[in-house]
Amino acid sequence: MLRCLVEQCGVVVPLVLSKQVQKGCPPSCKMSQEPSPRIKNTDIAIIRHIQQCSANDAVVELYGPKLHRPATRATSAIARASSDTQAPIDSPSSTPDLVPDTDFSIAKISYGSSILTPLGVGLLVYGFGAFFQLLPGGDVSSLMLIYGFPISVLGFALSYAQLAPVPCKTTRAAFELRSSQMTDIQKQIREDVTRYRYGDEQHLEEALDKIFRFGKSGGLARKQSPLLVGVREEVMEGAYTLVLEFKASLDMEKWTEKQPKFQSFFGPGVEAIMIETAQGVDVALKCDGSGLGREGKVQKDALPPLMPGLKARQQD
Repeated sequence: MLRCLVEQCGVVVPLVLSKQVQKGCPPSCKMSQEPSPRIKNTDIAIIRHIQQCSANDAVVELYGPKLHRPATRATSAIARASSDTQAPIDSPSSTPDLVPDTDFSIAKISYGSSILTPLGVGLLVYGFGAFFQLLPGGDVSSLMLIYGFPISVLGFALSYAQLAPVPCKTTRAAFELRSSQMTDIQKQIREDVTRYRYGDEQHLEEALDKIFRFGKSGGLARKQSPLLVGVREEVMEGAYTLVLEFKASLDMEKWTEKQPKFQSFFGPGVEAIMIETAQGVDVALKCDGSGLGREGKVQKDALPPLMPGLKARQQD
């Protein structure tokens, strides 16, 4: 029998290995000797010993005055330690290198929640305080109340009608291909869905209505409308790709039928690829390398106006 001293739960106990381990131990095995230093991690030491000596059927028994555990628990501990040590560890290099969005735009700020509502409420509060002489500025308190009330109401209305932007993840490789491959419609989609919208129920509402024909013959019901929850910029087969992440309960067959419409609606110059996901479907708009759809070569109405009353924007 082989013995060595190990530290388990703060108690130094002898580790006894079976003779099957002894037969498979090479001369260089540390367990075949009587080690004097204490090993701090028992499970890892046993696993390394079994891996080195190829004694997979080894029987390990732990004895100690304060440690009374059956051999089955020790074996289960070894199995858990083995799975932990052999589990793949994601290295930093395997994660995509994302580029933070540092482009400032006033459209990315909420007019209702971030500008008008705080301004109007602030004027009202200070105006009431000055009117009752709790704060200085009694001479202009009436003006604060007059302007603060409509500004607050307008801020509340815009906050109620606003549509928050969706998150956008951009890889560094895709960021470098923007200027050379991104089509005009891809640029417009990215800018539209990453800003605040007002009066729309969801992003790409008009585009989805034309593709799926909600409430019309041969179309879908309005309640089945897919919901855009995010966008990604990545490189697919060496081409810049804008991925639209939809949350939907539609069958993949329905999406496959609409693939030509997605490609023609968001084209030219892109290839629409449907990718099934756990939450729904990702529509990847990949540049086809033809160069079409850039610098206004083809123009047609594609996206709705940013606000009611404005002209419809052009695709390309």
